[in-house]
Amino acid sequence: MPNISTETLEHLKKIKQTLVEKKCDQIQFLDLKDVHSYLSLFVIATVKTETQGRSCAKDIDKYMKPLKLAVKRQNFADLPKDATGWILLDYGEICVHIMTDEMRNYYSLDRLWGDATPILI
Repeated sequence: MPNISTETLEHLKKIKQTLVEKKCDQIQFLDLKDVHSYLSLFVIATVKTETQGRSCAKDIDKYMKPLKLAVKRQNFADLPKDATGWILLDYGEICVHIMTDEMRNYYSLDRLWGDATPILI
């Protein structure tokens, strides 16, 4: 397993728990530290609908927001109903990508960052 702090590992486990509870597919954790100097950990998950994606994002943010790791961004209440199919949650070291199947296939982050180290959570 890559060198990840116990605290960060706990955050990743909670994020995974939320994604599993929300019935996300293809949940993947990637360690990008050795690939790019400014990237750390990516979580990528597929949702069936944008509504499911917004629900996942709200629940993850409920957990992460009190930790004060989030980079300033718009409030989820402001997300348009016709979002792009890709929600990015940036918590500094951890970036969560929640994507519809169409967006995940189109942007293929898994292939783009194929040389990243998978993290088994």
